[in-house]
Amino acid sequence: MISNKIKNTLKFFLPSSYQLKLSVTNLFTRTVFILLVYVSYFIILVQIPESMSYRLELALLLTSAFALILYLPLIERLARYMRTKFLSEYLTEDAESYRQAIKRFNFDALIKNVFPDMVKITGSQSGTMAVLTQNGTFAFHSYFRGRQKKLSPTKDILVKASFQSFLLANRNGASVANTFSNENINNDFMELHANYIYPFIFREKLFGFIAVSNIPNSEASHSLSLLAGQSALTIHNHILSYHISENKKYQKEAEYAVRVQNLLETGTIPNILGWEITPFKRTNRNLIEFFQVEDGSWFFVILNAGKSYQHIGIILSYILGVVYSQSRLKLLKGFSDIKTLIQSTFQKLDWKENYEMIIGKIGYSELYIIQEGKQFKIIRNSEEVVASMGWKNMISMDKGPIIIQQRGEPVLKFNFKELEVQ
Repeated sequence: MISNKIKNTLKFFLPSSYQLKLSVTNLFTRTVFILLVYVSYFIILVQIPESMSYRLELALLLTSAFALILYLPLIERLARYMRTKFLSEYLTEDAESYRQAIKRFNFDALIKNVFPDMVKITGSQSGTMAVLTQNGTFAFHSYFRGRQKKLSPTKDILVKASFQSFLLANRNGASVANTFSNENINNDFMELHANYIYPFIFREKLFGFIAVSNIPNSEASHSLSLLAGQSALTIHNHILSYHISENKKYQKEAEYAVRVQNLLETGTIPNILGWEITPFKRTNRNLIEFFQVEDGSWFFVILNAGKSYQHIGIILSYILGVVYSQSRLKLLKGFSDIKTLIQSTFQKLDWKENYEMIIGKIGYSELYIIQEGKQFKIIRNSEEVVASMGWKNMISMDKGPIIIQQRGEPVLKFNFKELEVQ
């Protein structure tokens, strides 16, 4: 207890490691400047003949010119290089410098400057930083001995929900020693080659984290917490500004998408003898169309483009509009024609993203369904999966109703009741 008080007292009077590094840097650069000036003075003095009048004054004047024009800019560059190499300008106690640094603390500065500073503060040779992106995934950047790069998006580093919950619960940072009792979290640390991870949290939401190879001391942890809080706010503002610009950009397109979607999609469920079809809440990225083909059979299509922006409704509405118009012209005969028409329409639109769909045919007391995509699930009694991907599935309705789900959310419910003969 007494030893801790003595340590705290000494810390109060002694300079911090940052102040010490700053003092050493200033002392070194000023010493180099004075030595250059003195050496230059004596070299110039030797070159001037002794018989020349005002010899000392001329040497002093020439030395001053060299010092102001040549040496001073070089020393300033040296000082900046050393501060960048050994210090963080975002932790300086100089108020003016701090204000300037905070002004530059944007998203680009976080990646290029603050991230390496945080790694250096912890005394680590390497580090990895995860940054939340606009679509809810995490982008990774690495730093190793002065070199940094953005990791390929194909690199298989996933921030699982359990790992995010762990970081939210350890908002003041966690070392690998805290994970020995939890094998999954320990594996996450190992995957990141990390001995210590500090999260970026703002308003109880995880906006990223930094994983380093060294466990920092208490002073470095305090410095890291200051930068982590500012980093979380910077990422939040970056995502917010992106969505604001996107909303402005696509505001008109979104309005047109809703109009076109409402016009092209019938929005009504057909009355088919014996069938009870219940639609659930519709989204702009999940569109449904019912139509009849040449022989009078009823078909339906559920189409998902995998995107959440509202202007995607224009694309989906156009495709389902093509399908509906072809069916009205009696140009479609069955599953093959409908699937080929949808695929060719996506190709004409030069669509590069993934898309998923369900094509279904309504029979007398059964459904025939082709499922394309992992997001869809066709279930009965809340658990039983009754259809497989890529196959034409025949689903009998005598065992009860079925529900088509997309990412766990219900889309359509089908129920069939035998007609009573009177």
